[in-house]
Amino acid sequence: MSKTISISATLRDKVGSADARRYRRAGQVPVCVYSRGEETASMLVSEADAKKVQHHSGLLSIACESGKQINVVSKEVQVHPLNNKILHMDFHAVKADEVLVTTVEIVLEGEPAGLRQGGQLEQVLRELDVSSLPADIPESIVVDVSALECDQSILVSEIVLPEGVEAVTDGELVIAQVRIPRASIEEEEAEETEGEEAEGEEAHGEDSHHDKAHHEE
Repeated sequence: MSKTISISATLRDKVGSADARRYRRAGQVPVCVYSRGEETASMLVSEADAKKVQHHSGLLSIACESGKQINVVSKEVQVHPLNNKILHMDFHAVKADEVLVTTVEIVLEGEPAGLRQGGQLEQVLRELDVSSLPADIPESIVVDVSALECDQSILVSEIVLPEGVEAVTDGELVIAQVRIPRASIEEEEAEETEGEEAEGEEAHGEDSHHDKAHHEE
């Protein structure tokens, strides 16, 4: 499971594009906290706190200025396309006993045995949808690929997940595989063709010699 990260937030007194730009210039990031059955809360967090949780997929704790603590998970992060500054963040308030479906990063670990055989490692799936209680949300899923040889792959159904975590992604999807480069396959095929041609020429030469000897007799 991932550790719970805490950030501080203050209520926004004004909502609107012009005010949002003003807040950003002051080093604050507008955020919204969505709670089922309750009104959406518009808040502000520091740019430093926003960066701290930008890529965090686990449980977050928001400390409000009123003293209230809200447990949330990240729902969406809007980033400026040019300067990569965080423009806005959305959070979803959660309860401790609520089973959630979240998307977590897949991290490959180890050097595949197939690399020593001339193969290349390809990561096909980079994220995994999992279900768990908020406290059990993993920061990432680590997949050991050291046993993979050439032309072997590992499926979603074959990985071991942390306790309390279940995969929602299709179990038959390939996470990673070791493939033989196309150039190596073509070289191997070319060598086989050359070998077959050489054998054919030798056989043809032997037949010609035999026919000549038979003719002289």
